Amino acid sequence: MKPFGRLLVASMVGLAATAATIGTAQAAYTPVLIKSCTIAKPKPMSHNANGTHIVYVILGHRTASSVTFAVGYRNASMHYLRRVTDAGSFAPGVTIDHTLPLYNDVTYAGAPTSTCLPMEVKWAGGTVWMAPAKP
Repeated sequence: MKPFGRLLVASMVGLAATAATIGTAQAAYTPVLIKSCTIAKPKPMSHNANGTHIVYVILGHRTASSVTFAVGYRNASMHYLRRVTDAGSFAPGVTIDHTLPLYNDVTYAGAPTSTCLPMEVKWAGGTVWMAPAKP
């Protein structure tokens, strides 16, 4: 029974390593590299945030016409995310630095966001990349 037990353990370790590698590869694929994602400080005489500042780069070789982000702020325990779309012509490899009108209706509670993910990229040719749904 010992050889069978060792074979079983070795098989399970191999299967777990394969699953981890596949999961990492799938999770790692995104055509957008987010360099920074913070909530902008309020304007003078205001307590409300001044939008969401996102710095990102389009990866690959295609030009994007819009990028939609899901951003969480102050309420990560409820897993509530808001979406915002940045539209324009975004060349690959170029750093895009925009402040978008998201979370400018809430009281500022510091710059860090709890989540910042690319959810959708529309390419200039008309095709669309969408983030995989979580299981």
